[in-house]
Amino acid sequence: MQELYRAPESALGNESLIYKPSILWKVLFFLLVPIEVISQYEAFAYNEYNQSIWWLIASLIIYTTYFVGFFGLAFAKKIGSARFWAFFLPVIIATDIYELGTVIITMNMAVLKNQMAVLMITPLALFLWFIIFRYRKVFRYIK
Repeated sequence: MQELYRAPESALGNESLIYKPSILWKVLFFLLVPIEVISQYEAFAYNEYNQSIWWLIASLIIYTTYFVGFFGLAFAKKIGSARFWAFFLPVIIATDIYELGTVIITMNMAVLKNQMAVLMITPLALFLWFIIFRYRKVFRYIK
């Protein structure tokens, strides 16, 4: 019993954690990208909600940046910095809330239909925001 105050040796001290993405992230990425491309095309081609061109361009830049982050999560690529993704998360949240509000106001539906639309879209939006949150968290573990 010598050196009572010395810390014990740890087997985990020399290993570093490396993020390895699930195949499900890749599948989800390849499912959502074509949907987003079609959505952006329709926004510019038809402009159903009479949004200004500056908002359409800003939305295109924001959602393109979102999918760049999603690509980084799905394929374990470091793109940007963790701080950038931390600042980008509120931007995508505010954009989605504004877009949802615009759609609900423009469609001029009954209150119950508006509530149903919000209830259906909210879980999807929360999951999509989680993707950027997750990417920011695992960013330091990507080689």
